[in-house]
Amino acid sequence: MKRAVIFAHYDKDSIIDDYVVYYLKALKNCIEKVIFVSCNNLPKTEKDKLINIADYIISEEHKEYDFGSYKRGFEIIKEEGLSNYEEIIFANDSCYGPLFSFETVLETMEEKDCDFWGLTKNYFGIGSKTPHIQSYFIVLRKKTFMSGEFLNFISNIKNENGKNTIIKNYEIGLSQLLYRNGFKDAVYIDTYKHISNPVIKRWKPLILKYKMPLLKCNILRLECINYTTVDNWQEVVRTTDYPVELIENNLARTRNTNNKEFKAPVSIKEFIFGYILVNTPEFIRRQAVKALKIIFS
Repeated sequence: MKRAVIFAHYDKDSIIDDYVVYYLKALKNCIEKVIFVSCNNLPKTEKDKLINIADYIISEEHKEYDFGSYKRGFEIIKEEGLSNYEEIIFANDSCYGPLFSFETVLETMEEKDCDFWGLTKNYFGIGSKTPHIQSYFIVLRKKTFMSGEFLNFISNIKNENGKNTIIKNYEIGLSQLLYRNGFKDAVYIDTYKHISNPVIKRWKPLILKYKMPLLKCNILRLECINYTTVDNWQEVVRTTDYPVELIENNLARTRNTNNKEFKAPVSIKEFIFGYILVNTPEFIRRQAVKALKIIFS
């Protein structure tokens, strides 16, 4: 299949980090066109990192988050001609990877009978079960991205207030719109259906057992300490061919040093997060983790 990828970028320091360059090089090896859209005003020295990788670079503040970047990149493809492509990929810089080959993913999914697909699917939404393909890597086939329903959806993306509104209207909203209009999805790794957001809560077995190609950055940046543990993350990554130093270098700049995990043996942490707190409401989980920090201090 002939493919284009629209890659959404944001960095608090207006940097294109080395892990992003690595990710994009891997995509470039198996995809015809790379459109890089940053909602930073990037200096030329940063954009020069993408010479011979990105076919287009858009660098402008827009405050519409990833889907606003997807919208802007999609306009480039529309101008070229949507019919030139069989698949359009929306991906972003919220993940380290690929830990495993994108070629394997694309070859596997090419055999699937579907109209759109993703690496993972979350069967839970905001406060209810609302299945949706997760938007850090979502792939639309021609029937979908040329449909009136999708074209209307993407043209109406705008600045929203609050993360939950963005998730509801765009990440969940896109999948739900497509389901309602008869479009069929597929998933590369379709497991842990009883767990909300397993890409966070089950990140270790997803890599070790299912060869998940991407690892969410916010896990290792200690932004998910109420959901999972990061113990032994280097050992997990070293079971793949991914260069661990790319992650370590990025974490030195981006890790939330104010956040601390509670101190306990790894087996206890994994049992607590994996079974006791796995689907508890946010307020209860947050209070439970506070108590655990006191107990294991």
